[in-house]
Amino acid sequence: MEPMLDNEEFFRRSYVTSIEPPQRTGPVNVEDIKADLSTEFSLVSPSSDTSQVRNSLESKGHIQVCLRIRPFTALERENEFQDCVSLEDSASIILKPPKNSLSRLSEKNAGQMIQKFTFSRVFGPETTQEEFFEGAMRQPVQDFLDGYNRLIFTYGVTNAGKTYTFRGTEDDVGILPRTMDMLFKSIQGKLYTAMDLKPHRCRDYIKLTKDQVREEIALKNSILRLTKEVENDFFLY
Repeated sequence: MEPMLDNEEFFRRSYVTSIEPPQRTGPVNVEDIKADLSTEFSLVSPSSDTSQVRNSLESKGHIQVCLRIRPFTALERENEFQDCVSLEDSASIILKPPKNSLSRLSEKNAGQMIQKFTFSRVFGPETTQEEFFEGAMRQPVQDFLDGYNRLIFTYGVTNAGKTYTFRGTEDDVGILPRTMDMLFKSIQGKLYTAMDLKPHRCRDYIKLTKDQVREEIALKNSILRLTKEVENDFFLY
């Protein structure tokens, strides 16, 4: 006997078809969420004043954007120096079109292509790893140690220098090793030496009894023993 699919007892409408279509409410007014960025991405003029823009950026306090300009590579130095990026002050840069393109532009158009960008702080190509860490990283790391949440990441195009800034080299480490060094030095003498705390879920922990501590130690030793046996078997083969 076939089921009666047309009966309400057996037939259920899908989630999509069971939802009533949204009612049109007319055009949405977005005037209150529009942002005027003309002051931050404006053409450079002799009388331009960036102090107001910089104070506005610093007063928000939600995000800090630091720009680090990497030096030219040996291959890039072989080509004509275009002087496209120049530092105006510690927080602003000026971008100009390449010199080889100026011949194809009128004086008016060339002037319109000159732009000024303002950041929280700008680090020139001569900036060392230590100087960059002290100027851009030490305070956020200290804020983290004081109990505040901080997120730091590098962003840029390929070959912009992100890996060098973040990791550095063996002889000149970047912001990540320097941050870890600062973190570990800050907890010297403050470590909890007892082995009776066990992580629980994602953000909690359990304090173990003496019997539970012995069980955990035995479990750890058995796992390490198995690991050594596997390594020995691997070398035998």
